[in-house]
Order: sequence, then structure tokens, then C-alpha cells
Amino acid sequence: MIEGLAKAVVEPLAARWRATALGTSAALWLAAVLLHVLARPESGTCAGSRSPVCRIAESGPAGPGLLLLAAVGAVVGTAFLAAGVTPGLYTALTTDDWLGRGRPVRWAGELLVRRHIRRRDRLSAAALAAGSAGGGRAGQREAVLDARLARRYPLDDEWVKPTACGNVLAAVSERLAVHMGLDLTVVWQPLVAALPEAGRASLVAASQAVLQRCQQILIALLGLGLTPLFPWRYGIWWALGCAVALLAFRHGLVRETEAFAEQVHTAVVTHRAPVYRAFGLPLPASPDTEKASGEALTGTLKSFQVGGPPAGPAYDWPPVV
Repeated sequence: MIEGLAKAVVEPLAARWRATALGTSAALWLAAVLLHVLARPESGTCAGSRSPVCRIAESGPAGPGLLLLAAVGAVVGTAFLAAGVTPGLYTALTTDDWLGRGRPVRWAGELLVRRHIRRRDRLSAAALAAGSAGGGRAGQREAVLDARLARRYPLDDEWVKPTACGNVLAAVSERLAVHMGLDLTVVWQPLVAALPEAGRASLVAASQAVLQRCQQILIALLGLGLTPLFPWRYGIWWALGCAVALLAFRHGLVRETEAFAEQVHTAVVTHRAPVYRAFGLPLPASPDTEKASGEALTGTLKSFQVGGPPAGPAYDWPPVV
């Protein structure tokens, strides 16, 4: 149900190959090299060593240059590898692809969905209780926080996803479907085509931020995978640092996804009129007819992909000037 919105993050609109986490990759490898030298001081010199690094460094005037080129290649390669994996990872995190996987994946997905439903209900109840009980300024702040966190979830259990990011996208998709009758899976691409340059630029910036956070998560996971390369005393601190970074990047991913969802909601509400006009459908006459008009637009767009034309809506093309 939110595939169109999830693809909006990972498709070329986001210019994902330019939104690479080069800084995070460079920080990872620099920290790994420094910790390696700290853990093994003898590795900082090449006296009597026949390691590949020392052999390259002592191969002649080009040795240091080759090492620098290898270091740059490691940093850039890691960043671009994360950029290449990110679209598939983010799609898996936010769509219903898990329903078509094996039994263990479906079981885990259903378990996570139930967990998110319980958390949504708990946050909604806490926000309602704090708001009705008063409790001064502190109670009001707690009620606002609980309500904001609950807003990340769709109201209908059928829309709930196994991940936080999936629920944020599902929540905005559900609101637009319920209140405006628009299915973003089919409406999104025509809407993007009708967006002005300023609106498109804001969506690009928001989607790039989402992708960069997702890439940072992958790089932090790579860092955790390097833990066995260090002595255990240093490996503990390395793993702890990577775990803290992973949690921070995960929190940032949810926040950036939330910001992207708000941008999507604003774009749809503000720029939906050109889409109606582009397909010759009448604009909603009032808020009461908003949902019916949106359902007519969604049905018309679907008719161009599969099935026959929907019954009811009539074209209302603007006069040719």
C-alpha cells in the first residue's frame, strides 16, 4: 500500500549516487587504522615486517602514493557499496515484501507488527490520559510527546508495518487515503511530474537525508563486523562505539523519514490541483467532496495501468486558450 511512497525515496529522484556517506566511511576507516596502531604499536613501523602494506610502502617512490590511493579507494568503495545496497534495504524495511518471504521471516514480521500495534495503543492511551489529567506544564509536554510519537503510526491495524520507518510512511499514506481518497502508489509519480521546481527540490533534499542515514547504518554495521580484528580489550570499546553510532544513525533515520513524510503530505495537499487538471477531472468542490474526488482520480490513474475505466467520473478538460 505504500510501495509508491517508498520508491520515492530510493528512485533517481533522490540522486542517490550523489548522496553517499563519504564522511562516515572516512571516519570509520580512519578510526580503525588509529585503533589498530594503538593496539599493535609495532604495526606503525616496517622494520623487519613483510606485511603487504610495508611491501607496498617500500616498493619505491610510488609506494606512499599507492597506499594513499588504496586508502581513498577503501573509503570511496565503502561509501558507494553502502549507496548501492541502501535502496534494497530501505524498500525491505518499509514495504510488505516480507509477506512473500519464508515462514521465519513472516513469523518475525508478524511479531514486530503486533509489537508496534501495542506500542501505538500505549502511546495513544498515555497521551489521552496525560491530556485529560492536566499535570501542569510537564504533563502537557509529556502528552504532546506521546501524541507526536503515536502520530508515527497508522490508525488501522492493517496498515501497521514491522519497522518504525515503514509505519511513518504508512501513517501519511493512510491519512491521505482516508481524508482525501488518494492512493499514493498510483498518484505519486504524476504528482512529482506536476511539482514546481521548489517543491521538487525540497523532496530531493529530504530523500537524500533519508538515504544518507540508511547508508550510515550500513557503515556502522560494517564497523561491527571489524571487531574481531582487534585485541579483545580494544575490540570491546570498538564494538561499543559502533553500537552507539548505530543507535544514533537509526534514530536519525526515523527522524529523517518523518521529515520526508511531512514533506510528502505538504506536497500532496498543496499541489494536488494540477494533477486533477492534467487528467481532466474536476477539482473537489468542498472538503466534503474531497475524498470522492480523490477516489475518482485514483481510479482513473489505475485504469491507465490495468482494467477498464472507472464508472462515474466525467472528464472536465479546461478550455483551450
